[in-house]
Amino acid sequence: MNAGFVVYLGHMKNEFITIASCLFLALSSLFASAQTTTELKAFENAAGNGSVLFRGKQATTYEHAANGNPYWASTTFSPGQITYQGNFYDDIFVNIDAVADLALVRKGDNPVAVALRPETVSSIMTEGRLFVGIGDDMAGLPKGFYEVFGEGPEKVYKHVSKRLMNSSQNVNGDPIGYYDPSYNSNLNNYFGITKTYYFVDSEGHVSRFRSKGDLRKKFPERRKEIRKAISAAGLDMPGVDLDTFCKELLRIASR
Repeated sequence: MNAGFVVYLGHMKNEFITIASCLFLALSSLFASAQTTTELKAFENAAGNGSVLFRGKQATTYEHAANGNPYWASTTFSPGQITYQGNFYDDIFVNIDAVADLALVRKGDNPVAVALRPETVSSIMTEGRLFVGIGDDMAGLPKGFYEVFGEGPEKVYKHVSKRLMNSSQNVNGDPIGYYDPSYNSNLNNYFGITKTYYFVDSEGHVSRFRSKGDLRKKFPERRKEIRKAISAAGLDMPGVDLDTFCKELLRIASR
């Protein structure tokens, strides 16, 4: 057989494999898109009058085998209410994707969650906790979702972010930043957590703080009074976590 013809056949074979691979990827993408569209359509139907709330993109499903989780606290979606693009909705289930910084919303027993950007969500109320979405219009607070502490003029905004990390060491409890009840010692991957706290004073000025002492210094005029109240309430004990300290200090300061 002619050597040039053999080379020609080889090229044709490679081109066929390339075309077949591209066709397979395209068909796979179309199938996934159709499946997602079908799931979201079913979700919108279940939402009824609140379907406008669910016209976002389908939430990411994290397939990584890893310790911890990619959510604000747990994988559980909690019942709550949300103000989305100026409209109030209740009878929903919510969570926050701490990797992508997106609010996740489910309706009823439907397993599909829709992801909403922070600039579209004014507030989320769930289990007595308030979360707000911050866009690009609030100086000093980076874009994202925050839990808000305080009912007086001063507030604390807490942000949680997570990212997939890798370590051969024990990454549960303190090393991971939170406790995973399903911790698997055979896994090196884990979702590491970063918590960031911001103090917003009565005039709207924003400043970041990192410790209990930093927050106490935000009230210089009432330093002695607040120190005495903190001691009386046992808030200066080592076992008091920063979230509890923030809530109680703000309660004391609002008297």
